Amino acid sequence: MRISRRGFLAAAGAATVGGAIAGGRLGVAEQAERTLGRWATPEEKLVPSICQQCPGGCGLLVRTMDGHAVGLKGNPHHPVNRGGLCPKAFGGLQLLHSAHRYRGPLIRDGARGRFRPVGWDEALALLGRRLADLRAQGLAHTVAILGGQQYRGYRDALWRRFAESYGTPNYIRARCTAPERAAAAHRLTQGVSAPLAYDLADASYILAFGVGLLESWWSPVHASLAFARLRERPHGKLVVVDPHRSLTAGVADRWIPIRPGTDGVLALSIAHILIREGLYDRAFVGAHAAGFEEFKALVLGEYDPEKTAPVTGVTAGTVVKVAREMAATRPALVVGERGPSFGPRDVDVRIAIHTLNALLGSIGAPGGVTGSGELPLPKPSPVKLDGTTSTALRHARLDGAGKGDHRLLSDVPQAIPGRVISGTPYPVNLLFLFATNPVGHHPAGAEWRRAFERIPMIVSFSPFPDESSALADLILPDHMFLERWQDDWVTHLGGFACFSLTPPATPPLHQTRNTADVVLRLAKAVGGTVAESLPWESFERVLLEGARAVHEADRGFVAGPKVDQAIAKIQRGEGEWAREFDDFEDFRDALLARGAWWDPVKPASPTALLRTRSGKFEFHTDRLAGLARQAGSGAGGEFPLLLNTYRLVTRPVGGARQQGWLLERPAVHVRVALENWVDIHPTTARALGVRDGDLVWVASAKGRIKLRAKLFSGTRPEVVHIPLPLDRQEGADPNALIADEPDPGKGFGLFNTTRVRIRSA
Repeated sequence: MRISRRGFLAAAGAATVGGAIAGGRLGVAEQAERTLGRWATPEEKLVPSICQQCPGGCGLLVRTMDGHAVGLKGNPHHPVNRGGLCPKAFGGLQLLHSAHRYRGPLIRDGARGRFRPVGWDEALALLGRRLADLRAQGLAHTVAILGGQQYRGYRDALWRRFAESYGTPNYIRARCTAPERAAAAHRLTQGVSAPLAYDLADASYILAFGVGLLESWWSPVHASLAFARLRERPHGKLVVVDPHRSLTAGVADRWIPIRPGTDGVLALSIAHILIREGLYDRAFVGAHAAGFEEFKALVLGEYDPEKTAPVTGVTAGTVVKVAREMAATRPALVVGERGPSFGPRDVDVRIAIHTLNALLGSIGAPGGVTGSGELPLPKPSPVKLDGTTSTALRHARLDGAGKGDHRLLSDVPQAIPGRVISGTPYPVNLLFLFATNPVGHHPAGAEWRRAFERIPMIVSFSPFPDESSALADLILPDHMFLERWQDDWVTHLGGFACFSLTPPATPPLHQTRNTADVVLRLAKAVGGTVAESLPWESFERVLLEGARAVHEADRGFVAGPKVDQAIAKIQRGEGEWAREFDDFEDFRDALLARGAWWDPVKPASPTALLRTRSGKFEFHTDRLAGLARQAGSGAGGEFPLLLNTYRLVTRPVGGARQQGWLLERPAVHVRVALENWVDIHPTTARALGVRDGDLVWVASAKGRIKLRAKLFSGTRPEVVHIPLPLDRQEGADPNALIADEPDPGKGFGLFNTTRVRIRSA
């Protein structure tokens, strides 16, 4: 017999009422019926949020049932993603509901790795006393704060302010890329202090050096929207330079399989053709370039494509064709912000790539390199310093950033393990770990583990167990991003500035807390000028203070369908900006309901983007000499294959092991689940006696790991590729192979210089 939902409710209600009347409990019966009705017809809402699975900053709409998150989709009016999402976003629900989350604070119980529960008040009181004691002893500078990749905005600002007011110079970010900061290559060539943006959406020709535009760049969804516009242009073209046929390379018009670490050499050989054949923008170079004659002499003398082909593995014919195509297809844009950045002479390589934008006249031009947006957020008041703080801040930074070999860097996490182990320039007495797992995620994981043994107190804010939190003395688990107030500042994408602000989409599932609120609580525990410098009662107050400043700036728009129509009219010259909300309360309510405020950015002129002393683009020829000689060294020997690591569109920044949906279908070119693999060219595999799907040992001078072999023609025969791990598989982490080589240009570590050999397992 088939029973409808209405029939089931009626029958269940009648049975409940009948039983209750018999027992004289009519009120209980009515309550039970109402509860059953709510279960069958829960209240459904869409609540805005911000995806935190990568640096993209995409807007979400969270589907909630009676306040509980049950689904995710893209916010159609958010300027970053316009309703689109990549696969990583959908793992957010599994992060939220993971059975492995820390349920509440934990304190070390005996040996490291053993914990017992502790109440929040007790844990924060203990930590507050420790912070106050170190400061009273004149040791505030021996506190270090290590922050990870995936956060920016007011969370970063609060940590920075806490560090300064407390008296430690050691707020250090451990991350591969910082899109909200100006790249060193851009600072040197253009003198800019704010990040430059790339106008992907209006470019007709995009040359991408190692950049996974569609899977692992600053904002894959935003780049995908731009790629769709490129495909609408009759002559639009995407060319990808990458040793691995990535997702982006697979849909490109041309894939150029370069030898890892030779991107700068290829860029200068393209410059050679542009100059030799007179294809460069003479007007731009004549008016806005300094040092061109020296640069011209260098590239014409050292970077003939016939000479560089053995180094890069790219034929002279390909170089000539790309150079001529770019010159003929304007606007042309050259991007090299991530992939080439893990080899020697990182800054010099990126300067070489960026010079192509100058030669093409693509700086300050539509479809080229543009200025970043600016958010009208309030400038923070000066931190209040007492004598203790002022003295402590005069100590050198633990990582040596900003000086010597690292003078161009703001953070050098790679230097920390060695300095902690040696006690140079001073011992570390307390370490905060926020959104980072260096023991598990860094090639020098073993050194990080030894360094942790030298630190008397480690505090982790990780929401999940990981290799670093296992060594902590105190775990204060953070909310998951769907559970907390959060913001994001996007100023590095072409065409707009965006301030996203969202409330919690769902109540906390466990006894966790927003780490930003914990920082404010610790400031009060320390007291004095530290408490005065962070006076807010909650992180929500901090965010709303920023929102008020945005409202008072009298520009921009709160995201929404009417806004899209208004902007379209303004761009057609049919309208002007008009205030939508007179009262801040109305503005606040609309912002929280729609998820973002944004402001279109007018294209900047070349002059506005050239802030060097000369007021021109500076080629820095002295830094480019010898790139070909260095890039061509170090082949063969006991380890004949070059290892290259890459990122997948299914690989989130953190918490990968909690997201089975993503682990089950990691990539389109392999049929594996819940395990890592190595891509090997079929020719190389035949010579090694390896078949598709075999287990193999991949070994370097550092160690070896066992992986599944995937025969893949999308590589060079002398290069093998391992995706950065989908999970921390036992014995399958490529960090066990990668050498911890000095990296003065980036400060994180080199990823594409390790050589390996492969044997059947």
